Amino acid sequence: MRAGRFFNLLLSLVVTLSLPNCARTQNNSPAATANTRLVIRAARVLDARAGRVIEGASVVVEGDRVTAFGPNVPAPPGAKVIDLGDVTLMPGLIDAHTHITYHFDRTGRFGISWDSGPEEALGFAKENARATLLAGITTARDLGGDSGVVTRLRDQITRGETEGPRLVVSGEPLTAAAMRGAGEDRGERVRRVREFVRARIAEGVDVIKIFEGVDETGAPLFNTQEINAAVEEAARAGLRVAVHAHEAAAVKAAVRGGCTSVEHGSFLDDEAVRELAKRHVALVPTLYLPTHYLEHRERFVAFDPFTWSFFEKLQANNLANAARAKKGGVLIVSGSDAVAGLHGHNPREIIWLVKAGLTPAEALRAATVDAAALLGLEGKVGEIKPGAFADLVAVPGDPTKDINAVEHVVFVMKGGKVLRSDGPLKD
Repeated sequence: MRAGRFFNLLLSLVVTLSLPNCARTQNNSPAATANTRLVIRAARVLDARAGRVIEGASVVVEGDRVTAFGPNVPAPPGAKVIDLGDVTLMPGLIDAHTHITYHFDRTGRFGISWDSGPEEALGFAKENARATLLAGITTARDLGGDSGVVTRLRDQITRGETEGPRLVVSGEPLTAAAMRGAGEDRGERVRRVREFVRARIAEGVDVIKIFEGVDETGAPLFNTQEINAAVEEAARAGLRVAVHAHEAAAVKAAVRGGCTSVEHGSFLDDEAVRELAKRHVALVPTLYLPTHYLEHRERFVAFDPFTWSFFEKLQANNLANAARAKKGGVLIVSGSDAVAGLHGHNPREIIWLVKAGLTPAEALRAATVDAAALLGLEGKVGEIKPGAFADLVAVPGDPTKDINAVEHVVFVMKGGKVLRSDGPLKD
């Protein structure tokens, strides 16, 4: 077994779990239009920032950007008008937590056979990226995977060599394994943290990912000083830090260390909620994931009974946990934690946010405006406004009244290019 292959399985298990010690897709894509100036019309257009639907609005697109938006916007001379009809046009959706390289193998299961090498892994990742894009996710943050694969995929998408969402990638996450042999030597531990972050920066990543947890005594695996060292080192390169943390003690260390987001945050206490809210740290609760695993047990044969028990605990607790965070004023951002089999179903997480007590408008904002701000892309993606990328998605009905509409995407445009249109375009 190649070491790289073994790392991929271990990483996928670790990234998804960090267990508490206590315990290819339908493609209806028409060819990209040759017009550089388009007007997109729909019965309704979502203003994601205001959380309201505007009747009969139009979006003017020139090249890859939006140049005008609103009701009664005139079509510029020579523009092609595309009338989508009785749908709601929204900003392209953002998934703030994905694993674009995770896939079912040649046996149709996870963890049985191994990729022949990075080229095969990249092939699977491209399929996942395309499925994700066609589901309406035009921007995604990938938090944990082979750095060489995810950075290549990101760059190929950017150059237009393959289709997928804009990717913000972390590559390999920092785990407690990096501290092996350091013991309680705090100077050495901080040095290793900084060294790890510098290595990821050299690989060309966009964000730093840390795997926080607790030890057998309930103490955080990385203390506040160590998290802060990573934050400081990342900031020198203009990068942010996302921290995987389930337990309250781990969440508090991450937040006090200056991270930008906590991923999961499954077992919050009152103090953790207060810290998240006070320090304006986003929570990405990844609510749907345990249900995905539990509904596809037969395909995840690498997991042991304790792992399945943990998923059951998450499923039973996470909606109430997220509701508690929302009530405490915590900023919640949508992230699916998309693993094998979940790519292309990413918008399901938005539905789960509503199950946790967010209004449909709030859940849509969590997957657009607020997600864009978390990723450092505010004003570029996540809303329909002049100067932003022309990333547009259409769904039937009105998602502010029936959030389930987000799973029925009928039109996708990314950067002014039509990538999906279910049915003929009227012009």
